[in-house]
Amino acid sequence: MKFTYPGNFPSFYIKHVLLMCCLAVLWHTHNVKAEGSKELTANGGNRAYLYSSTIVNASFPFPTKGTMKVYVKPGETINVGCSAQGLSLGTINLRAPDGATYSSGSSITTGLIANRAQELAGPLPTPGGYTPFTKTVLTGQEGIWEVDFISPSGGADGAANPTPVAVDAAWAQFGGQYVTAFDVSVRNAANTQFLTGRVFTNEFIGILGRFNVGFNGIFNVLTKDGYQYSLDNNGQAGNGFTFFVNNKGFRDGANLPSYNSVNNVTNPNVQDPRASDTESDITYKIFFNTPAADLPAVANTVGGGTTWLLNTPIAAALSNFTFNKAVATGTVSSGKFAFNSTGSGAYLISIDANRNAIYTDAADRQLTGALFAGANEVTWDGLDGAGNKITAFSGAVYSAKITVTANAGEVHFPFFDVERNVNGLKLTRLNGSNAPDNTLYWDDTQITIVGKPSNPIKNLTGINSLTNGHTWGTATTNADNDADFGNNKSIDTWGYIISPPLTATTNLDLFDPKLETAVIAPNIFTPNNDGKNDVFQILGLEQYPGSQLNIFNRWGNAVYHSDNYTNDWNGSNLAEGTYFYILNKKEHNGSTTTTKGWVYLKR
Repeated sequence: MKFTYPGNFPSFYIKHVLLMCCLAVLWHTHNVKAEGSKELTANGGNRAYLYSSTIVNASFPFPTKGTMKVYVKPGETINVGCSAQGLSLGTINLRAPDGATYSSGSSITTGLIANRAQELAGPLPTPGGYTPFTKTVLTGQEGIWEVDFISPSGGADGAANPTPVAVDAAWAQFGGQYVTAFDVSVRNAANTQFLTGRVFTNEFIGILGRFNVGFNGIFNVLTKDGYQYSLDNNGQAGNGFTFFVNNKGFRDGANLPSYNSVNNVTNPNVQDPRASDTESDITYKIFFNTPAADLPAVANTVGGGTTWLLNTPIAAALSNFTFNKAVATGTVSSGKFAFNSTGSGAYLISIDANRNAIYTDAADRQLTGALFAGANEVTWDGLDGAGNKITAFSGAVYSAKITVTANAGEVHFPFFDVERNVNGLKLTRLNGSNAPDNTLYWDDTQITIVGKPSNPIKNLTGINSLTNGHTWGTATTNADNDADFGNNKSIDTWGYIISPPLTATTNLDLFDPKLETAVIAPNIFTPNNDGKNDVFQILGLEQYPGSQLNIFNRWGNAVYHSDNYTNDWNGSNLAEGTYFYILNKKEHNGSTTTTKGWVYLKR
């Protein structure tokens, strides 16, 4: 359905509109401030209509009501407009961090972007601009507001694909669940200028109208650890499509990054971009312009919570590598390593099981896994490299070494139902080590090949996105041709900064104080080779390695000495009689306790 205003417009009004359109175009080349569809139509290609509905399908697995977000301060004014305003159920709803809600209602003037010229100009007072619905931010409302651009159908499935249109062409707002043009602009408290870099979204959900046209929108991505990327979609042709940016891409069964594309779009294991971040699952923010330099590190959100915004980039670092033991009956039953990392990536923990200060022997245990930014814990079952329990006893100092390869600024771009991506993405990391950097990675080996696959289909060594930005599919002249590599697939592309290996060591105190035992020396032993009581066995001494034993005859002459007595003196070549001993027991804290006594050797 094509939207036309009721009634006939007088000729003077038409002339006025044409004049304003011309002024708007001139202003656009000089000093236009607007954030929304204007930015997404500035780089050629075809218009991507904004999907505004709660209906889930293969192209839109995480639908929203065209939700955008904007950071604002008290005294600033939010200006919003869209092409659906006043058409059937089309309207704009705003939600403030303090719980207040506002709506542009059903006006067919306030909040309406009526044509391409107004979209380019942005809101009044820009010459040729649209009349915005405005809300001035009150004290207590600073933070991130949410803006819903409600479609003419109110989100119901009310129309077929919209008509494809080039980004610089005249357009019309159709019925159904799509919004042609939208804008969120922030006016400063002094009412002297518009501010950019305030508007973002957690995901972009769009439709092109056909399968043989491309989307060239350029976005700015901000990560929680302070890294910024520029993403040029560069002609990706998905008709209906969804994409967002996060720190893991698609996850495996343990909710760790799988570093793989997925062979379907049905409930893929991925963090819902509409949900709040967790400690380990983070959805990054997609800005329409370079994020403003005055964004805070943390801001209030709708619902009473907070979220991160602009942080200083953090280089990969490793800290607080510790071990917490749990032991039983002299052997390690379990234990946990804990450590902190400022980046994600991979870890290797090596346990020196034979205590020779070498961590690569066959006897040594190696623990590997995925590393997350923040606190990490790794459970150890107490086994060495051969699968044997490691003995826990006093004086045994074990150690472990951790080696971490941390990836700072890691970003994943899950794309859903993008049939073809013939030009590849252009991704540029804008800050951090060796910036600008254009390196991309992918692994599509799980995708059933239909049409033209990515080449190479697996890239884990990194390719410059300006050379090959993860291309797949073949251009087509058939507007209805969806039979290509990305159809009904979930495809991931990622990038990061690979840090040099980071290392740390820690000691493993494995001895259990409950294993403290009394040392009892006998007063007689009978070395007659009958297999009973043939040696001078001091009960409990095995828990005190390094204990010294000296034996003397009745005239005070030394007849036996050991610096690490292991219950093996049998009185060899000595006559039957009474002997005296001095035992220097090595305590668990390293000190020595001396005990003197006698023993009768009877043959």
